[in-house]
Amino acid sequence: MNLLLDTNILIALAKSTNFHALSKFINPDNLRVCTSVINIGELKSIALQNNWGGRKFQSLDEVLADVIVIDVNQNLAQIYAEIDAFSQRKNPTYGEYSFPTPRNMGKNDLWIAATAALLGLKLVTTDADFNHLNGVFIEVRQLKPELLLK
Repeated sequence: MNLLLDTNILIALAKSTNFHALSKFINPDNLRVCTSVINIGELKSIALQNNWGGRKFQSLDEVLADVIVIDVNQNLAQIYAEIDAFSQRKNPTYGEYSFPTPRNMGKNDLWIAATAALLGLKLVTTDADFNHLNGVFIEVRQLKPELLLK
């Protein structure tokens, strides 16, 4: 199963002092690596807001040169709707939920999850925002942030 990198993983790669070692840790099986154009937008906004310097922007460009960027299109709309309704515990396809209360996902995270679901990609992230979707819509690999500080 190929990988979809979340924004926090891309940030860690761009900031890494040992890019190749971290890249190997994130992708030990040397799978195809993708990200969503949504992640790119988030990443560029974070870079602007935090006044990234030339070295970090160069590192970011190097990271993005090694990934396949997936655009958002209407093919994602149905799975986006299904994931959003599921997260709110209101998807009529599901009678039981493994979580007791609705999970309010950010709209960007919904698009990212829909991309992973539609294309059968394992989502690699450091946050728990996608955990309720694991094994239902997508496979999630959640890394501890401190492991990315290499």
